[in-house]
Amino acid sequence: MEPAIPMVVESLYSYFVPGQLPQYWPDYLRNDPARAHGLWSFYQGLRLGLQLADGCLEKL
Repeated sequence: MEPAIPMVVESLYSYFVPGQLPQYWPDYLRNDPARAHGLWSFYQGLRLGLQLADGCLEKL
């Protein structure tokens, strides 16, 4: 069975992670765009997750 990515994940990714933005990449990754974009995308996901968690904790 092939793992599937839910459509909502793809929609959220497209909304929160735009195309490659080299101006946000660290200098040491300028020559490795796949890794740079992946790392930047992961970082954006962590930030979003922490913001969501913080928002949920405010309700408690």
